[in-house]
Amino acid sequence: LEEYGSDPEKLLLSVFGRIYDVTAGQRFYGPTARYHMFPGRDVTYALGTGCKTDECLEKSAEELSSKEMDEAKRWLSFFQLHDKYSYVGKLENNPMEALMEQWVEEAIARQQETGEGAEMPQLF
Repeated sequence: LEEYGSDPEKLLLSVFGRIYDVTAGQRFYGPTARYHMFPGRDVTYALGTGCKTDECLEKSAEELSSKEMDEAKRWLSFFQLHDKYSYVGKLENNPMEALMEQWVEEAIARQQETGEGAEMPQLF
């Protein structure tokens, strides 16, 4: 995943081990953008806590509190349901895989029930 953090031609990031192509979001994730440090990493902890420091970008989702986990799940829904960010794969050996799959299924079912698209959670 790291190799897709600095090439603006292909920007990938991961949330709960699910990898999304965010190249269409250059204004958010490109080399000079506000969240330029996200591509090439799993950003679950950063999104759940609102922290963009290198230290937070190195932490695991397993370190999130219950409230922070809920916020990270909102971001997972955002990326999964976004019409321009596509799911392209998953990280290997992800300990949260089964739980995360359940959350994605719940988000898709909610979208089908309500007809609503992806709503971006409050940015930090």
